[in-house]
Order: sequence, then C-alpha cells, then structure tokens
Amino acid sequence: MSCFRALLLAMLSVAIAAGCMRADEDAPPPPDGIDTGAAEWRGRLPCADCEAIDTRLVLEQRDGHRSYRLVEVYVAVEGSQSFDEAGEWRLDDRLLSLEAGTGGQRRYALVQDGALQVRDPDGRVFPGREHDLLLPAAGHP
Repeated sequence: MSCFRALLLAMLSVAIAAGCMRADEDAPPPPDGIDTGAAEWRGRLPCADCEAIDTRLVLEQRDGHRSYRLVEVYVAVEGSQSFDEAGEWRLDDRLLSLEAGTGGQRRYALVQDGALQVRDPDGRVFPGREHDLLLPAAGHP
C-alpha cells in the first residue's frame, strides 16, 4: 500500500471516528476532501436486465481540479458490456455529485465506514436500494 493511500485511509478513519461523537451517529461527516491524489470505491450493484453491474469509481484532485472516472461493467450471460464515464465531482455535506462531461449527473451519499450509497437526483435513497453500496477499495487506483 502506498504512503498516500495509507494517509488517505487514516484521514477517512479520523473523519468517521469524529462523526461518532456527533449527535447524528448514523452518518459520519465527510472527510475534509482529497488534498492531492485519488480515492477509489468498488461494488457490484443490482441490474434490472443483466446479472449485475460491476462498478469502479475513482475520485481525483490535483491542483484544485476535481475529476472522476466511473467504469461500469454490465455482466450478462451473453457477454459483458463496459461503459466509461468521466467528469467533475463535488462534495456538499455528505452528498457526492458527479457531473459527467456529457451532461449527466449522479449522486452518492457518504455513509458508514466510508462507503458510497446510490442516491436519486435529489439526494434521497432509492426505495429498496438502501444496501446498494460502493466500498472503499483496498488497493491503489
């Protein structure tokens, strides 16, 4: 594990621990942000017309510019199809907004243990999708 990755995980742990001391224990405050470098989340999300969607999200911040890359692989019996998206991100309170270069927008909430929960365009939990999470990746992006 690189020194940067270890430092980033330590910062996330401190931010989450600090959130446990607040009145709202169910949702820790977000980390102060990524000063320089990258953070990665991965997960396998449900799919209506395929077996699953393998998802990898990498957030980067360099020289004040915040960018992301989202790779989704739709896994199906007849073959998988990959989609790659990139754009800019922002974090408001615990709500992560991804704005694609093509104009689309996605939302995730930072929840327990640094996981990201899929949210609707207004930042609300999708009914029945409370457990659709992307987990912090152990390896370097």
